[in-house]
Amino acid sequence: MPTVSFFLPVARMQTSLFAWLLFAMICGCTQPAPLESPEAHSSADALYTAITSRRQDLMSEVETRLISLNKSGKLSETALNELTEIISIAKAEKWQNAAERLDTFIRNQPPHDHAH
Repeated sequence: MPTVSFFLPVARMQTSLFAWLLFAMICGCTQPAPLESPEAHSSADALYTAITSRRQDLMSEVETRLISLNKSGKLSETALNELTEIISIAKAEKWQNAAERLDTFIRNQPPHDHAH
């Protein structure tokens, strides 16, 4: 009669649980790069408008503005890279994916002082 080990299923469950927890920590605990200035916030909002209305012309204008904000120190390189990646998704005509990703990016911004 073959012996059945009860430890193997438990070990698999523990490994699976650990993998899911690690995945949740990586995906759920990372904050997007903060938008450091009111101009960066308004540009992100303008980008959302451009993407949801599928306006390539407005998206290009906003992209130029984001690059300018980065050069003037009002938008970090990390934030610019994240927003540029979203723009690339939209340029590939994956408008809904780009809009959802930008929405998540904007919603997960740390609170900022509106009195600037």
